[in-house]
Amino acid sequence: MNVLTNLLSLLGDNYLTTGIIPSMTFMVAILWVFDPIIKTSTLFQQQNGSEIYIWIGTLLIIPLIILSYTLMALNTYILKIYSGYTFLSSFPFMRKAQIRDADDLISMRNALKGRIRDLETKTIKTARHLELLRSLKVKYYSVCSEYEQSFPPSTDDILPTRFGNILKASEAYAGTRYGFDGVAFWPLLIAVIPPEYQKTIDGARNELVFVVNMSLLSIVFFLFCVIGIILSCINPFGTTIQFTWSAIAFRYIIAGIIALFSNIFFNQAALYSVSSFGMMIRSAFDLFRIDLLKQFKLKMPVDSREEFYTWKNLNEFIVLGRHSLNFKKLEYRIKE
Repeated sequence: MNVLTNLLSLLGDNYLTTGIIPSMTFMVAILWVFDPIIKTSTLFQQQNGSEIYIWIGTLLIIPLIILSYTLMALNTYILKIYSGYTFLSSFPFMRKAQIRDADDLISMRNALKGRIRDLETKTIKTARHLELLRSLKVKYYSVCSEYEQSFPPSTDDILPTRFGNILKASEAYAGTRYGFDGVAFWPLLIAVIPPEYQKTIDGARNELVFVVNMSLLSIVFFLFCVIGIILSCINPFGTTIQFTWSAIAFRYIIAGIIALFSNIFFNQAALYSVSSFGMMIRSAFDLFRIDLLKQFKLKMPVDSREEFYTWKNLNEFIVLGRHSLNFKKLEYRIKE
């Protein structure tokens, strides 16, 4: 137990939240639900004294550490799967559905913008026109905000999942607002973000990783339940395959239904978590980008337009380097 405690202290709270808790939930569920197959309770009953601790370590603690560390090590890859960069990209209908939703918002946004422009060009505006104009602007703001939060600027960049598109929209935020690649500049921005704010970002990311891992493990558990149902219903010793319903099969059916609903719940929770995490990323660029610019010792821009082109030029230098077609020399500050 001291070894486990020391390991957790070295890896930090992130490991506990995103790895240990989901893995422990999964392992306990496996040992309890699949006891008729793996005979866990029988093994414990046959042991006494110090031997039972050896069995606990073998059946729970060691697999727990392996599974939790695997989840942590594969964290980035798992998020890419949920985003739709891998595996889910093999299903074109998913991306088409996301593009259709994005196009609906774009059409609605353009229609509202056209109506607003028509009303604003009227020379004589009645009270009814002014009220309609106000309500259209509120709706226009809502539709634009929904698109900005849910999809990247270009439909060419749309991914197969809502989860991935929300994250992609957050990554594109720095480019559309300030002129630089948010993904490329994020490791640099981290250096100037205050520790307290970094803890807030880490907390949002831990929450996101936790619900994604719970979603993943719940679907894996559901698949195990399907296998358990098949094994408990098929008579492998008969001359022909016979399906027989039993109390054990019913046990796996109930557990599988719970796992399926848990997966739906955590998938929905993941959408809220990735939205919160995305807002934290956007806020970090809003609040600390000037601090990062100061670290480059560049001439400070005097307005937002000049700032955009300053960042755009720096982005060309850092991201493209000698392959840039538009890079202009950087002007450094001589005096602090």
